[in-house]
Amino acid sequence: MFQMLQTVLGGLGIFLLGMRFMSDGMQALAGSKLTKLVSVATGTKFRAILVGTVVTFLLQSSSASTVMVVGFVNSGIMTLMQAIGVIFGANIGTTITLWSLTLPIADYGAMIIGIAVFFHIFAKKDVVRHSAMAVMGLGMLFFGMELMSNGFDPLRDDPEIKSAIARFDATSLFGFMQAVIASTVITAVVQSSAAVIGITIGLAVAGLVDFPTSVAVIMGSNIGTCGTTVIACIGTSRNAVRAALAHMMFNILGVVVVTAIHGPFVDFSERAVRWITQNPSDGLNYTLAIAWTHTAFNILSTVVMYPFMGWLERLVTFMLPIRKEEEKTKQYKPQYLDRNLLNQATIALDQAKKEIAVMGNTCLQMLEDLHTIIGSGDRNEFMEEGIFTAENNLDVAQKEIAEYVTSILQGNVTHATGTEARRLIKQADEFESVSDHARNVLKAFLKIRNAGETLTDEATAEEQDLCIKVKAYCVDVMDIITKGDKNRVDWARERSREIDANAKQYRDCHMKRLAVSCLSPVKGLVYSDMLNGFRRANDHLLNVAETLVD
Repeated sequence: MFQMLQTVLGGLGIFLLGMRFMSDGMQALAGSKLTKLVSVATGTKFRAILVGTVVTFLLQSSSASTVMVVGFVNSGIMTLMQAIGVIFGANIGTTITLWSLTLPIADYGAMIIGIAVFFHIFAKKDVVRHSAMAVMGLGMLFFGMELMSNGFDPLRDDPEIKSAIARFDATSLFGFMQAVIASTVITAVVQSSAAVIGITIGLAVAGLVDFPTSVAVIMGSNIGTCGTTVIACIGTSRNAVRAALAHMMFNILGVVVVTAIHGPFVDFSERAVRWITQNPSDGLNYTLAIAWTHTAFNILSTVVMYPFMGWLERLVTFMLPIRKEEEKTKQYKPQYLDRNLLNQATIALDQAKKEIAVMGNTCLQMLEDLHTIIGSGDRNEFMEEGIFTAENNLDVAQKEIAEYVTSILQGNVTHATGTEARRLIKQADEFESVSDHARNVLKAFLKIRNAGETLTDEATAEEQDLCIKVKAYCVDVMDIITKGDKNRVDWARERSREIDANAKQYRDCHMKRLAVSCLSPVKGLVYSDMLNGFRRANDHLLNVAETLVD
């Protein structure tokens, strides 16, 4: 029993680690294209299903892709209808991995691992290393499956084990339901349908589980895998919870239908596999049979439910209406940082980039409002309060982005990913500093107002001109980092020097005015403080651009 246990557990561990290696390798190869692929889901329902299928195959996990979808819906990147389409596709994409076990090279898993590991360790090009990691993961799938199958062999002759398994008689409706429920619970606990189905294949190949029971396990694993999505939607928006509910309802409905007609469905699946293998009477190829049944069930469920996607969206919306307190809340929260996406480093970094873009746009709005406030003869308490609130919000955003990106770095990431992560932390820090100096300009200007003074028309025009130049520079810097245009960094340096020169020129003009007029000390100091605030904001914007090359 101990020998069997260590072989099966070792095989299962290698099997799951192989899926992780395949996923990491394929994600690294896909890079930012994975995010672009997800963005394609903004098209038709069919395109969303296709995207869900491809992304789930790349991630090697329907749970990972559906959790990612919940994160996108929570961030407002994806609509509920698009999410439902991707979820439908995810159920199809998760079946592709099992087909790899039916390949004629499946018996050479150890050799594939041995060859791939050399390329992974010694190759200098990232493309070769990532490709080798994916191939090594595939070999580990094969080898892990072989270990599990061989590990279960001694149980064939154990009467107690055979008697215990025989209690799950899936040929009857009650027995089929028992097996479905047991599989659902086990999958929800281990949070991996692949592990449950992999063990089932090993038991079936060893002759310990019959085909009807294997089909029941497949059905239960489809429901159990929803558990991860349910956990992921805790604390998210109402729309994200709706996406998780749609996922669960879709899987449960399909399983209920198949359970009701389990006899004909099992018979049809077995006949189809025997026809495919041209083997009408001999032993069933359980690996192929389970892979085919898993795929057939999910494709059939998607085809049947496809015309009713709109109804499903309306149903989950009706079941979970928007709460009044959600509509009224004004507390700042990051829009794009969803911790459920941290396992997909490339996608998570793209989310952080979007949050940094929000910071940049907030700085632009602060500068725009400053320009209006400085040129206005009347108090504008709404804009003034907005600048102070925005600065507080960017403090939160900077802290959230730093924590989020640091969490990405704690995973197994490439050197390029680590470099990009540190660059984003720096950009967030610099934008937060820009907001600090915009606030300081406002505080300096309010000192004049509170003292009952006003700037001269000439001084006001100079401050407004500098504000416009810094705002335009902020627009350019955001464009540079969004496009990753390193060639424009030298231009950004030159433009920053020009703005600095403008500020010094205005300060010289101010000193000349002080020499020939009797200005109050408050005016003199505040004018200089405002100039320094714009100069410092300009310096930090240059730092943002230089993150691309430093």
